[in-house]
Amino acid sequence: MATKQKQLKNEPKNVQNDDQVQQGGGFINGTIRIVLVLILVAYMLKPYIFDKPQTSNAELQNFAVHGNVMGTTWNAVVCANANKLIEINSADDSSSDETIDSCEVLLARIIQRKLDQVDKIASTYRADSEVSKFNASQSTDWFDVSPETAEIVSIAQKVAKNTNGAFDVTVAPLVNLYRFGPTKSPLVALPSDEQIDAVKQNVGYANLEVRLTPKPGLKKSIPSLTIDLSGVAKGYSVDLAGKELEKLGLDSYMIEVGGEIRCRGEKVDPDTLKRKPWALGIQTPEIVVNDGASHTPEIYRLVNFSSHDQSSALATSGDYQNFLQVGSVRFSHIVDPRTGKPTEIVDENDPKTERLGSVSVLSNSCDELSCAEADAYATAFFVLGVEEGPAIAEKLGTPVLYLVRKDDSAKELSEVFSSAFGSFDSKTLEQIKEEMKSEEKSSK
Repeated sequence: MATKQKQLKNEPKNVQNDDQVQQGGGFINGTIRIVLVLILVAYMLKPYIFDKPQTSNAELQNFAVHGNVMGTTWNAVVCANANKLIEINSADDSSSDETIDSCEVLLARIIQRKLDQVDKIASTYRADSEVSKFNASQSTDWFDVSPETAEIVSIAQKVAKNTNGAFDVTVAPLVNLYRFGPTKSPLVALPSDEQIDAVKQNVGYANLEVRLTPKPGLKKSIPSLTIDLSGVAKGYSVDLAGKELEKLGLDSYMIEVGGEIRCRGEKVDPDTLKRKPWALGIQTPEIVVNDGASHTPEIYRLVNFSSHDQSSALATSGDYQNFLQVGSVRFSHIVDPRTGKPTEIVDENDPKTERLGSVSVLSNSCDELSCAEADAYATAFFVLGVEEGPAIAEKLGTPVLYLVRKDDSAKELSEVFSSAFGSFDSKTLEQIKEEMKSEEKSSK
């Protein structure tokens, strides 16, 4: 505005009518100033005059919902205006006859639909899923699949190439060999090297092709090739559900499926009515052998996410929740596709040594690194371990946190993280406790 006034003042005058021009110029300049001020005021008031007023914090509520999918649980919290949810329900043209008697029921239905959609196409436990049908086929021609299945496999293949095969969805026969797949027969002894080598003949991501267009499809180069999308499907389902909420105008939410999380916006504190960032916890990788014992997992580190422009993600892979034991030998469900053996094999009769407990991958933008990708990379970096993983994480610029435990109790942990992880707002519980003690001392 100042620049424009200066340019007007510097315009040449008409010498023959100097007094008239000066008077007219004053009138013109004054008029322009008034117009500019009005434009500025209108711009400042635009959100209140022309746009829909923004929802105040007092009108927001945190709606918590949960359910089951893919053999695990899911949880979500959506921060929204109840009137907005009523509008969404009124506009829902689905054929479902389900009665919606609360906001929670509506949100649970919206999220469950998307999660079930992924389960129906990617589950190896369902004979009617696209993955099961592809696995059963012996054809090496293109196999038609849905766009979603093609996208999941495309993400998996990208991560496989970037991690030198540490993540590989064709690992399914090895997963079944160790009884972590749909095979229900018990494992009485660890597979021999000969058995592993025989199964590995049917493993290798280079034997799998995927196309997104013009017609989504998968293609195997060997008839016996099978795939297992469990290392990426949960993250993908979280992305799908999150995008659905965003499409409906619900841009403040947190969704978790089996430990894979996507969030956006903020929640509202019901007491202070102030908005707070989503604080997501990375669990302490403690081994709990007795499943019947009551046990509450401890949080090792908290990460604060707060963004209204884009969604964030957190995915973790570890050996502390899904494992089997044969005699004195315990082994992780995460199988290294390169060796054909579980990443963590522990003989309880041997002296305990430091072992990798978990790997977490974070994302500030799901547009750049989706929860599906974070899910797959978490598995890949766990397979790579602290020896190979950090260098690849640095090369890719991936925010990765390794937690190494001294023993099964995980009371003593050491951490290794990439430089990209260091840019996140995160603190261990010990750091938080120390800060609270310092604040108490300073307030006295």
